[in-house]
Amino acid sequence: MSFTPHALDRQRGTLALESEPLDKGGQGVVTRVLGPENLVYKEYMPQAGHVNGMALAELVEFGRRQTAGEARALLAQCAWPVARVVSGDRVTGFLMPHVPQEFYGPIGGKLKLVELQYLLYEPNWAWRELHQPDITGRIEIATLAAKLIDLLHTHGWVVGDLSFRNLLWRPGPPYTIFMLDCDGLRRHGAEPVLRQAHTPDWDDPHQPSSGPDLDTDRYKLALLVGRVLSRTASVRPGQEPTLLSGLPDHVVTAVRELFTRTQGPRGTRPVAAEWVQALVGRKRIAVTRPPRPQPSVHAGPVAPIRLPGTDRHSVTVSRPAPGERPTLSQPLPPSSTERRRTPVPTLNGGTTPTGSVATPHPTPPPPKSQPVSGPGPIGAQPVPAPQPSGSQPIPPPQPPKSQPGTTTTPTPVPHPAPLAPAPQAGSPPSSPQLAPSAAGAVPTLGQRVIASETYAEQRRLAPRGGAVDDKVVARFIDHLAAGTGRDSVANMTKLLGDTADRTVLLMRALKNLLNVEQTEVITLKDGDRTVELNVRLLEEQFLEEDEP
Repeated sequence: MSFTPHALDRQRGTLALESEPLDKGGQGVVTRVLGPENLVYKEYMPQAGHVNGMALAELVEFGRRQTAGEARALLAQCAWPVARVVSGDRVTGFLMPHVPQEFYGPIGGKLKLVELQYLLYEPNWAWRELHQPDITGRIEIATLAAKLIDLLHTHGWVVGDLSFRNLLWRPGPPYTIFMLDCDGLRRHGAEPVLRQAHTPDWDDPHQPSSGPDLDTDRYKLALLVGRVLSRTASVRPGQEPTLLSGLPDHVVTAVRELFTRTQGPRGTRPVAAEWVQALVGRKRIAVTRPPRPQPSVHAGPVAPIRLPGTDRHSVTVSRPAPGERPTLSQPLPPSSTERRRTPVPTLNGGTTPTGSVATPHPTPPPPKSQPVSGPGPIGAQPVPAPQPSGSQPIPPPQPPKSQPGTTTTPTPVPHPAPLAPAPQAGSPPSSPQLAPSAAGAVPTLGQRVIASETYAEQRRLAPRGGAVDDKVVARFIDHLAAGTGRDSVANMTKLLGDTADRTVLLMRALKNLLNVEQTEVITLKDGDRTVELNVRLLEEQFLEEDEP
């Protein structure tokens, strides 16, 4: 592979390094760089093998593309590569931020990195002076790890070697985390910088031969949560975790359910966002709704957090606009309802509330949608006005009562959303379409979803979803729910009679509508070649609160 220079490359000969290295591992040697930048240099050793310079440049470039706030948040919680180091036309290593001092603690009579492993065992003489979090602190640390994995996955990064050695935690409240070995991350479906390292007993037994992927990360995240909350270094999905006392009952139930699901086949493992929901104690992520009468409780201001001996203060986290993807400087956004809660550290060092009384602020009901002129076969139909709060879907028409002396033939109930040929203008005559449901049928899953209050609110909050007709949304849901929950984008393209590019745009618009507060109800996988619908999450998000 030919060498391609990058704008942020630094020449090895220009670095002023300390005489003694800070650390030495199987792939490289880490040495502090002298100067005000507070950087360290990781130099790859010859036995590490071939260095994929393009993959390392992609990591550097990703950090460069972030806003100033996002970049600060990224570097505050990750040893992210900020520049490649080269010698001539050869990549020798990279520069990254030094681990913040707050992640060191008294271990064996010295200040050492506080790794996740110190949460998995009973304290011994070597680290008996190290702070041990209570059960609430353990939940916070596990939640922060799940949020970080979710954000990395949102941006298309696979962690790979997630283990008790490369995740640090701050030994004392407010708890924060810091990820090491970030040069091991790779783009989903792409090659890593070096051969992927593995930590014993943190392996995915069903990892594909092509190497770690998002599903592998999900398995290892389950290991992390289960082991931190049980203080057991060896428990795996398929075994019943003996969770520590003090966990709320609803968190125990949710964690055990997700831990059990993780042993299932690939593609069914819980995503990181589901772990966040379980750990913060919500069965589902709330979405802004039309107000319902409730007593008003006014929230007080969130007090800043001051670390002893420092001038560091927390700040209230800025929340993303409705429908946005989460960014590196923001955690999973809560409901837009104002809440009076206990502050908890967020990914960017600020605070976000967790816990008690919500105070809804009246908002006007969503306006009636106007007809939308969507491009080609995915739009061009008026969008129905959302139903008022508390309304129920209109029941199907009933057959007339039989009169004396007459015989009534029962009306057959058709199966939901069959696939039938219905080519559109401009498409080949043989192109099948997503067929509509028969009139008068019992409402299908898709029809119930688009009739729900949550969907009406999502339609109002996700303007990019306006290019998709509600009937198309319902048929799309019914098509995937009738099968395994997943299908290829190529097949969906044929069913829609459209081009592959426009089908991917449709799937992204559907994600805007159905992924409530970024919950992965719909995901595009394999480089936008596969679409997957999580039916269970869909029902939780859109139907459970509407059912009596």
